[in-house]
Amino acid sequence: MEHLIVHKSGQLKQTVNFSEESLEFFDRRSTISWRHTFFDHYEEASVILDFSGRVLSINPAFGKMFDCTQKELLGKPLIFPFRNLQQEFYKMVQSVLNGEKIVYQQLLRRRKNEDQMFPAKLTISPVFSSEEDIKGILVIIKDQTEIDEYKTLIELQNETLETEENMLLDITKHIDELIILFDLEKNKIIYTSPAFERKLDLNLVDLYNKPSLLRKRFDIEKPKQLLHFFKCTNSGHRTLEFKATDLRKNKLRWFLFEITPILEMDGTVKRHISILRDITELKEKNNQIKQLDQLGAIGQMAAGIAHEIKNPLTTIKGFVQLLSEQAKSEYSDIILSELERIEFIMGEILLLAKPQTNISFKKENLNKIILEVMSFMHPEATIHDVVLNRNLAPIPAVSCEAKQIKQVLINIIKNAIEAMPHGGNIRIKTYYSEGFIRMNIIDTGKGISKERLQRLREPFYTDKEKGTGLGLMICYKLIEDHHGTLHFTSEEGKGTCVHIKLPVAT
Repeated sequence: MEHLIVHKSGQLKQTVNFSEESLEFFDRRSTISWRHTFFDHYEEASVILDFSGRVLSINPAFGKMFDCTQKELLGKPLIFPFRNLQQEFYKMVQSVLNGEKIVYQQLLRRRKNEDQMFPAKLTISPVFSSEEDIKGILVIIKDQTEIDEYKTLIELQNETLETEENMLLDITKHIDELIILFDLEKNKIIYTSPAFERKLDLNLVDLYNKPSLLRKRFDIEKPKQLLHFFKCTNSGHRTLEFKATDLRKNKLRWFLFEITPILEMDGTVKRHISILRDITELKEKNNQIKQLDQLGAIGQMAAGIAHEIKNPLTTIKGFVQLLSEQAKSEYSDIILSELERIEFIMGEILLLAKPQTNISFKKENLNKIILEVMSFMHPEATIHDVVLNRNLAPIPAVSCEAKQIKQVLINIIKNAIEAMPHGGNIRIKTYYSEGFIRMNIIDTGKGISKERLQRLREPFYTDKEKGTGLGLMICYKLIEDHHGTLHFTSEEGKGTCVHIKLPVAT
């Protein structure tokens, strides 16, 4: 049988006739040593073919893959693996004879079970003699079954990871905690949760580009300590509480910073996840509990003293009144005035100490109560050159005890008038929001310092010469008895705003 021998340059060199005898000689005695050690021990299935596709040699790996022997296949056309791609295979063989090397993926058939297909990677290349002539074709077959299974597994794992990542992203989108993924090496924010937009009204894109926006939004009490905490490469989990003033709302807020480092393979920390929680409400409630506990202890003691004082006080007051009728004295009125003041203080202490069990709540129009208080306070405001204004929106009724709400409003308006010794304005505003009636009482007085703001709930704290420090405590207690809240915001030199929130009547 005559075959072409082609040089790797593509030029025709000579023709060769192969006989059955020459096949054996070609396999065993060629100077190329087709069956040398490397070929026999090569782990991938390999076969050497002549130019017509007949087997010249196979390695043990090929025999194992297709359950065959060298003796069975020698000199025979290799048909069974490529039964489904005969024409395509021989086209590739022709390309190889022209000096090309071909690598491609294909499904091949087993020898004894032709219905069983398996994925394989074929590498087809020419085999050259020492004279650089093409002597045959080397076909290497790599079973891709396991690799494809790994690929499928990896794809499934990637899909699972992507699903979990999307789930985590969905979770972070809907929680109120502020989450930051930070790269310590690049000094750059990698991810921030959407809660930054909802809770702090900060644009995420702007925050990525300029993390310093946080410092412009908040006046942090100890910025250096916070910066060191945030950029520390310590491998341990850590937490820090800090307070900052919201410059837009002029409100003090508390935050809990919790950092979990992400460890690299070598144990170093290059990134960390931090969770920032606004714990202002929790802090305020804790402070309220402490103050109520403190107030309760003081109140119980004071109530006991008040009861002991009240009886002799009534007796003394009666005798002073009798004496003043019998012998008019310039000191009698002073004594009576001071005794009445002591009675008033005793009354306030008892009000704070006793639980309000007999309060009768009724549906009331808060705007109506405000108008009555403004009418009552108008003369005093006029004397001090203070103008009372109102901006009352239509609002639903609240469930309250009208006298107690009036007591709160009178106390707050009096304090506002005293804060404006040279006159000014007091504006009362009401509106409805999210199931609550909100009332703001705004004055143009001298304002309250940050230190004083933090102490307003303390029992007996006052900066007035004749103040008892109980007025505001009573206001806080009465509003809380109505399941509402009361808090102050202020800026020195610009005035104060008292915020009251009461639930709508059901």
